[in-house]
Amino acid sequence: MDQIIHIFRKDIRRHWREIALSLAILTAFAWNEPRQWMPRRFGENPGLEFFSGWLGPMVVIGWFLVIVRVVHDEVLAGDRQFWVTRPYDWKKLLAAKALFLVVFLNLPLLIVQMTLLSKAGFRPTAYLTDLFYLQLLWILILFLPLIALAAVTSSLVQAVLVVLGILLGMIGLSALNSVQAIQRLTVANWIPVWLPSTIKACAYAIVVFVLIWQYARCRTRQSRFLLIAAAAAVLVVPSPPESFPASEYLPLSAGQQAPVQFAFDPVRPKMEDTVGEKNKVRVRIPLLVSGIAQSSAVTIEGTMVEIEAPGELRWNSGWFRSTDFLLPGRRYADAWFSVDSAFFDQIKSISANVHISFALAALPPKETRQITTAAGEFAVPGGALCAIEREGYAGLRCRSPLTTPFLLVSTLADETTCPPAEDEKATPPERSSPR
Repeated sequence: MDQIIHIFRKDIRRHWREIALSLAILTAFAWNEPRQWMPRRFGENPGLEFFSGWLGPMVVIGWFLVIVRVVHDEVLAGDRQFWVTRPYDWKKLLAAKALFLVVFLNLPLLIVQMTLLSKAGFRPTAYLTDLFYLQLLWILILFLPLIALAAVTSSLVQAVLVVLGILLGMIGLSALNSVQAIQRLTVANWIPVWLPSTIKACAYAIVVFVLIWQYARCRTRQSRFLLIAAAAAVLVVPSPPESFPASEYLPLSAGQQAPVQFAFDPVRPKMEDTVGEKNKVRVRIPLLVSGIAQSSAVTIEGTMVEIEAPGELRWNSGWFRSTDFLLPGRRYADAWFSVDSAFFDQIKSISANVHISFALAALPPKETRQITTAAGEFAVPGGALCAIEREGYAGLRCRSPLTTPFLLVSTLADETTCPPAEDEKATPPERSSPR
C-alpha cells in the first residue's frame, strides 16, 4: 500500500498542470451547462454559443491528456523502461494509476453531476445508483480504451497520431459504406443479430487483457496487434438491419374502429427528393388526420407501402420502422418512404395505386392533471421541471434527472390569463405537443 501511495503522490507532483487544466475545463462545463436549460434569447452572443458547443469535446480532450501523460510517466512501450529497475511491483503500479484516474477523473465528474442535479432542482442522493452506473459506463466506453492506447504508445505525439488515424479510418469507412450501401446491406442480412454485440463484448475483454498483459509482461507488439484486430472487428463488421416486428401488431377486428383516420390530402402536393440514399427516390405522401380521442395519443411505429401500376408493375417496401406522434387536434401528417429509382422512373409518368399500411400504438392517458402555469418553472408529472419559452420558437422547455419522461401536454389558449406580446399573433384555441 505504501508503494501505491508513493506513486500516487509522485504523479500528482509531476502532473499537477494537466490536472489543473482538466479540472478547469470541467469547471467551465459545469458553469456553462445551466445556461443550456434556459430559453435562448434573441441576439445572444454567438461567440458564447460557439464556446458552449466546444466545452464537451474539450472535457474529453483534457481527460485524454491526463490519461496519456500519467500512463507514460512509466512508459510501457519500447525497450527503455527505466521504471523496471526500481522496486516497483506491476500490480501496485497499475493500482496507483487506477487510483489517480479515479480521484482526478471519476470523482470530479461525479461531483459535477451531483452539483448539476442540485442546481437543476433535484435531490442528488436520490440518483446515486444511476450516477455510479454512468461512472461505470465512462470507464468502459472511454477511460479503459484510452488507458490501453497509452499503454502501447511511447509518447503523447504517438498517441495523438493513433487517435487521428482512428478518426480518419472511421470517416473513410463511413464514406465507403455510403457508396456501397446496397452491398453492405446484403452482407449485413447474413450476419446473426447476436454477432455485433458479441464482438463488442470481446473487444472490451481484449482491452482489459491487453492492459493487464502490458503492465505484467510489456508485450507491446502483440498488444498492439490485439488492439488493432479488436478495433477492426468492431468497425468493419456491419450491424444486421433491424427488422420491424410487424407480427406483434394485431389487425383490427370486424367492427373495431382505428384510433386514427387517414385520408389523402389533395391540396398539399406530394414531393420527391432524389437527394439521400443512393439508387433511391424519397417520396412524401400528404395525409389528412382525424379521429384521435381527446387526452390520448397515437404513434406510428411502422409503415409498409405497396405500389401497383398498369403493366403488372408492382413494388413493396416491406415493413420498416417509422416514428410520428399524432395528437388530438392534429390535422396533417406525411408518409415518407424510399422507392427504388429504377421502379420510380417506370411509373412516375403514369397513374398508380399506392397502398399504405401503418402499425399503430394507441396511448391512453395514464394520468391527467390540469396545471396552472405561472412565470418561471413549474413541476409536471414524471418528476420533470418545465418552463414556457416565448422568445424565438414558442414552446415548452422541460428538464428531468437522467431520464426523459413522456408527457402529452395540451395548452388552452382561450383560458390563459397571460397578456400577449405586442408582436405576438393570435394563438389557436388549443395546442398540443409531446414532451
